[in-house]
Amino acid sequence: MHPRRPDIEAALTDLRTRLPGGKIVDHWGGEPHWPTPEQTRLRDKWLDSMAEALEAALTRQAFEPITIFEARSPPDWEFIVAHALARHGGRVASFPAFSETRQRDGDTFITLGTASDEMVIYQGPLELHGHVHLSGTVVVLGDLIIHGALMDGDPADSGLVVIGNERVRALYTSSDHLMVGDLETDLLYLSGGEGSWVVGGEVRASLQLEEARASEEARRWLEPVPSDEVLEDGWALCREVGSGRTKVRPPP
Repeated sequence: MHPRRPDIEAALTDLRTRLPGGKIVDHWGGEPHWPTPEQTRLRDKWLDSMAEALEAALTRQAFEPITIFEARSPPDWEFIVAHALARHGGRVASFPAFSETRQRDGDTFITLGTASDEMVIYQGPLELHGHVHLSGTVVVLGDLIIHGALMDGDPADSGLVVIGNERVRALYTSSDHLMVGDLETDLLYLSGGEGSWVVGGEVRASLQLEEARASEEARRWLEPVPSDEVLEDGWALCREVGSGRTKVRPPP
């Protein structure tokens, strides 16, 4: 057993019992009632990998991206490591570190993160002005506020953990995406991807669209109604709402 294992166990207990909404970690991390010896061995290995990552992060003088153990998904590994690091006062990043900002067609696009097998932990609250993409896993210790649209990516190479509330004008979700607090958005677009998104608090979305019927519903509730080309592209539709060029009509 790695000597940092008690710190990981304590962080996991803290998430489950003290942090409002933190119990959503068990959406992925539930244990079988009667684990087999092999399952127990694999879980010990998994917990030790978190302990090793925590130890390495705590010894650094400045924050560096944390390599994710074996695979990106599910995101409970990242969730627990980030919370453990915060509990011990470890170094984390501040925006704009590990990000790229560019301009295109009058809009601002921000990419957060580094590589698919790495995690970047940002100190929150994090407030961004522009449309946001992810590269790898991004964790925000606190609230995330985006004045624009957010694409959380593909579960094969990105994910988002918000240990706080999330407020975004438009959210296009298909990756692993969890937040312990509330989600507030004008437009929530569910792309039908293979990721999981879980909210520990309340979801307040003025308009929720599912990919299969998005065009039909969008025509009823968006003004001005975007072009057919935009209606057929979920991310383009989110950018229109995120930029304020198209607004969600209030219910009658």
